[in-house]
Amino acid sequence: MSRKLTPRQVIARSYPTWDYAMADRLIAWLEDCGYEIVEKGAVHRDASLVPTVPDTTSSLQGTH
Repeated sequence: MSRKLTPRQVIARSYPTWDYAMADRLIAWLEDCGYEIVEKGAVHRDASLVPTVPDTTSSLQGTH
């Protein structure tokens, strides 16, 4: 049985002491920037904004 962590726990565990205060600040900052944490496999209400075809052209590639 796999253990399911909350987004807060995942972020907090990336710090040496499981810093929940830092995780809360990071989540608040992401929300302030317009990001939203969505469960894997869930359909997001703005899913139409995600491109369906991957961008294969790179701005670093020149035309030869």
